[in-house]
Amino acid sequence: MVTQTKIMSLSLTFLLLILVSTVSVTSALRNLSRAAENSGVWCVANNKATDQQLQDTIDWCCSDEGGFRDCKPINPGGVCYEPNTLRDHASYVMNSYYQELGSTKKQCDFSGTGTTVRHDPSHGDCVYVSY
Repeated sequence: MVTQTKIMSLSLTFLLLILVSTVSVTSALRNLSRAAENSGVWCVANNKATDQQLQDTIDWCCSDEGGFRDCKPINPGGVCYEPNTLRDHASYVMNSYYQELGSTKKQCDFSGTGTTVRHDPSHGDCVYVSY
């Protein structure tokens, strides 16, 4: 009987160990998956850009000449309107332009006012894409 009790105890310990290991592996995989979702490169306005430069960038990106015509998200009522700052609005359109045209350093220059970052600048419902 003692031997059978020890075997059952060892079996339960082994099953518990397997269960805990499975939960740990599953949690680790979920964390890796979240990290992968947030990886990428984005183009945003740098800290040196003046308000006039930022406004010029918005105007150009949202024009036929700039080629990026969907600026609805930064208009009043749009998902990226808030915070209502030139820097945030310019960063949104700069990133959209950069992503749509191949994500090269040249496409994030914007006359020296753009920079690439590796942290996702998305906030709330405002999603900055990264392809």
